[in-house]
Amino acid sequence: MAVSPTEGGSISTLTNPTQGDEQFSAGVPVIQEQEGWKLPDHSGIGEEEIPVVGMNFGSLPLAQKFYANYAKKVGFVTKIRNTNFDMTRKESKIPVNQSIYCTREGYRESRVNAATRANRITATRCRARMYVVLDKENECWVVSRLELRHSHPCSSKKAVHYHEYRELTMHAKCVITDNDEAGIRPNKTYLALANEVGGSANLGFSEKDVRNYITCNLRCSDDNEDFQGMMNYFVRMKEINPNFFYAIDVDDANKFRSALWVDARCRASYEYYGDVVSFDTTYRRNRHGLPFASFVGVNHHGKSTLLGCALLGSEEIPSFEWVFTQWVRCVGTAPKGIITDQCKAMTGAIRNVLPDTVHRWCIWHMKKSQFKLGGYARYGELSAMMSHIVWNSPSTESFESDWASFIKHFNLGKNRWLAGMRSTQRSESMHAFYGGYLHCKSGLVQFVHEYDNVLGTKEQKELEDDAADSKGVIPCIGSTGIERQFQQEYTSSMFRSLQLEVRKKTDCVVRSIEQNGDTISITVDEQKVFWGKPVYHTFRVDFDPLSRKGQCECNKFESVGVLCCHTLAVWSYYRVDIVPSCYVLPRWSKNLIRKHTYIKSSHDVARSDESNNLFRHLCSEFYNVAQEFVACDEEAAILRAAIWDAKSKLIDYRASIRRTIVAASQNTVPTQSTGGAILHDIQGPSRVKTKGRPRGKRLGAELDKSIKKSMQKRNKRSHPDEVDLPSDNDHHGPLNKGIEDSTMWNSSDGGGFMHLLNSFRHI
Repeated sequence: MAVSPTEGGSISTLTNPTQGDEQFSAGVPVIQEQEGWKLPDHSGIGEEEIPVVGMNFGSLPLAQKFYANYAKKVGFVTKIRNTNFDMTRKESKIPVNQSIYCTREGYRESRVNAATRANRITATRCRARMYVVLDKENECWVVSRLELRHSHPCSSKKAVHYHEYRELTMHAKCVITDNDEAGIRPNKTYLALANEVGGSANLGFSEKDVRNYITCNLRCSDDNEDFQGMMNYFVRMKEINPNFFYAIDVDDANKFRSALWVDARCRASYEYYGDVVSFDTTYRRNRHGLPFASFVGVNHHGKSTLLGCALLGSEEIPSFEWVFTQWVRCVGTAPKGIITDQCKAMTGAIRNVLPDTVHRWCIWHMKKSQFKLGGYARYGELSAMMSHIVWNSPSTESFESDWASFIKHFNLGKNRWLAGMRSTQRSESMHAFYGGYLHCKSGLVQFVHEYDNVLGTKEQKELEDDAADSKGVIPCIGSTGIERQFQQEYTSSMFRSLQLEVRKKTDCVVRSIEQNGDTISITVDEQKVFWGKPVYHTFRVDFDPLSRKGQCECNKFESVGVLCCHTLAVWSYYRVDIVPSCYVLPRWSKNLIRKHTYIKSSHDVARSDESNNLFRHLCSEFYNVAQEFVACDEEAAILRAAIWDAKSKLIDYRASIRRTIVAASQNTVPTQSTGGAILHDIQGPSRVKTKGRPRGKRLGAELDKSIKKSMQKRNKRSHPDEVDLPSDNDHHGPLNKGIEDSTMWNSSDGGGFMHLLNSFRHI
């Protein structure tokens, strides 16, 4: 910043800097002048930007900033050597003079052995300095003494890389904030900023500065501050939309224990997608080690949608009861069904809080079978048969029988993974989505902010799917009226699911018909190719000719919500062109107007300060103007001239404002202010320091231990010929004792694993 005479200052000629050395160096040993001391190169620096004796400033900070700007252009760094205060008013701490030195002044010898020395010695007895005193009569600061010569070379090109001068621009801060919120890594952000200016050398900061800005400004290192940031987020979201819901649970010591929050859009979508929800707590990507729980439903496109989130202090029954109670209080009604993993605490909490909700365990991840069973020589045949039994068993009895034969045929009675299959696929897919934004060091503030990203992404995908459905329909693969009926009603994704059953209908044959009163029992054979050989499976369909309703024993419609190929084959046999309305579920309809689509997901616009937000708005307005006139060089030149003219006017305006400021208010040294008032007296959670994935009292640990002990006992008696496969180390909750014996596989008693496969056919 140049200081001109119009700012209350006067420029005098440069006096001999060697005069008055004794007075200037009062209290400091006088160092004799050495060879090589010279004035720095002032080429390219205006005369008004070079300090001279007699120059005056309206305030002490202006003098400091002027000399710092001069030092940056010359190529050295300044520091405040000492400041003297008015002794007559000690309590006011009013400065009366100050000396500003080059940082390489003095002479120091390190007492550390040179071989082990880590810090470099920068002192070279440089005497470049500026001394300013307060002129009480004119209420300004005057340069009283000055030394411009240095004992070391100065380089303005190198100075930009000194850490004292590395500074992030407001544009860089906005880009860093936006990219961090979007999950872009700091090194990629730095490369993007460098490409804007033609390379890293043209940036006034380094990649480390980018990382430091994220750590210091976008992260909270203090646990209490981290918690208060999360609370502030909840309050802001509540102000944006009163339907935003959050609840906090604290312990007896008033310390944070659990939190639940549900966005306004999620609350509205529960009305349409809250019949069956998935709940899981296996995700722990935060530095406090708090389990993250998510309520996940399925939207009309068959995709996962978020219905609420929670951070739990523990995975015990009281914590789950609190979460379920607050969530039901938020959404209004309990779901018809809930899917969880095998956790005894969850089961107990659901029994107490959601007594009328059907509780089921989810089928395991079939994609894990290759890792768990891939060591078997007959893995291909094994995998195909296992998938067929799991997905195509028409009843509990048939599954138990086929499963026992499967285990015996492949000698899998002692395989530990098959004894403890478990998962909650919907929730875990949502956790995988969160994994793209969070890591094990994520704080509470970052966690809730990334919740915004997840909601925004899910909202955008649903809007894109709705837009695609509005543009056209998926063509029918046949000419039946039933397929055309669903084509006009269902969303594209769900219509494709129905078309799979329409294709499979060609493999179904009506074999026998038996009259049972008003209904007809029809036997349908479905042909499948299993391991290169055709296999026939028989299903019974009860059909009412009057109402045209059908009930298949495969229960696909009751569990998945999509008609099965067996029922379609029966309708085709009886020439039914339009199915009853009860089979066209509004849940999958693309013609239904849903209220939540008119609600925008909450976004925390207050994450950045107001100056950054204003900067973004100004840049956006400038981009809109610039893109209109970049095609013509003359128009672009006019726009550029207008920008420089506006800048000149703003500089003059700023100078006029400064002249009106009372000097006394600027002549004090600022002191560190205390933090703002704490909104709540609630303390943040304790940080859990663990190496790797935090341990939890889940089913995986207890079940694997019990199975391992059982296997060791059996191995002492017999040594079956099987491949040693890796065990499942996922941490899951303990089984409910009431059904523990039935879910543990025992090759001698014939199974009992159907409890994990039950769907919501009774809802």
